[in-house]
Amino acid sequence: MLFSRSFKHCLIGFLLLFSTASNAGLITNIATETVRYSILSQNPWGNFGWTASYDISFVNQDLLIDVDVYLRGDEPGSALRDIWEDGIESIWSNAFDLSDGTYFYDTVFNVDWLSTSVGADHTVTVNEGNGNVNLTQWYTGRPSGYSFNRQGTIAAHEFGHMIGLFDEYNGGALNPDGLIRNNSIMGRNLSSPRTDHFDAFLEWAQVNSGVASLALVADSGVDNYFVPEPNSLAILLLSICMALSIKTKSRRNSIEVRGPSLFA
Repeated sequence: MLFSRSFKHCLIGFLLLFSTASNAGLITNIATETVRYSILSQNPWGNFGWTASYDISFVNQDLLIDVDVYLRGDEPGSALRDIWEDGIESIWSNAFDLSDGTYFYDTVFNVDWLSTSVGADHTVTVNEGNGNVNLTQWYTGRPSGYSFNRQGTIAAHEFGHMIGLFDEYNGGALNPDGLIRNNSIMGRNLSSPRTDHFDAFLEWAQVNSGVASLALVADSGVDNYFVPEPNSLAILLLSICMALSIKTKSRRNSIEVRGPSLFA
């Protein structure tokens, strides 16, 4: 389809306006940072200590938390590894989005199983059979007395420790305030993540993006960010472009058609 020069210029102006409006305020990529720190829990049930470690970045409008885990000991098999990975990634990635009031940004959690300890954030010893699971000891049978079909959920709970979270049940590695909360992935019923579990990630995103208005909202189900409809000015400009196109076409149809010319 051929367009007049005036229509093309008008259309370019429309595209620039809409492009600017739809992308204003979006967060640029933020390089990966490795976060690693020691955690100590002291309570009536004992002293617990471990190291939180993960990589965090902001890529293609997603906040990405990545954890590399070295599995040693007994071979769990690809099926069980997939159950653990699906449990971790689905429970944590589908909990909350970041929002700046206009756009929504996915929080994406990723776990990779390594065959060596080199570069690993955490090392987990896999044991065949049933047993009590903790951050560093996982079992291929019934984990911590739960049925086998809770393997993915148990893995998601232990993943919570890997990214720096405490237990939220009596007898566990509680935070200094002694928080007990059953309705939580870190609680006794292993339900779902809570907003405060994302505090460290939210603060990192606010500081490194420079967008202090970022807040946690329930997962919207929207991939990446939300692009708003064209504003009224953009719609008006498009209407003018179309009118120019129609007017130009009418004028061309009224011109007398002659034979070939030396000049175009």
